[in-house]
Amino acid sequence: VTDAGYTASLLDAAPARDPQAALRRERLAVILALLLAAPLVVPMLAEWAGQHWMLPAWVQFLLATPVQFILGARFYKAGWAAAKALSGNMDLLVAVGTSAGWGLSMWLWLTAPDHPGHMPHLYFEASVVVVTLVLLGKWLEARAKRQTTAAIRALHALRPDVVHLLSKTGEVDVPVAEV
Repeated sequence: VTDAGYTASLLDAAPARDPQAALRRERLAVILALLLAAPLVVPMLAEWAGQHWMLPAWVQFLLATPVQFILGARFYKAGWAAAKALSGNMDLLVAVGTSAGWGLSMWLWLTAPDHPGHMPHLYFEASVVVVTLVLLGKWLEARAKRQTTAAIRALHALRPDVVHLLSKTGEVDVPVAEV
């Protein structure tokens, strides 16, 4: 299981986890990623209105780097485990793809000629938006799973303990376990 990039433990040996706490951490990561991504996305949206401006490269770098390497660290960890197992998964794809965008932006920024008014087109916003959207998707998925599990448990709690069987001899109450 470990070679495939996953972890496993015995149910009795696993520490008790608070699913609500994990969901809150994921929600916080999504909110932080959205807050850091918003200033990078606004200039892209302004293009539709005919406004042509970009944040300075150093500001883009400062906004994108925490999303890429702190909030997106989970993709590197899971992607590395998949790569070691010689398999691919979405985490590996996100890590490689967004790293390519971030790395290209760094290269373009650091190798750009220093002309007044000239700014190379950078792709920090693309990598940040991908990481943010995938984090959002994972949070929505975890929330949906939690709600579905709660609904199934609620339905299971409604199950009766006895059933009423009608037979030739009359009505008989029988425990559900015996049916």
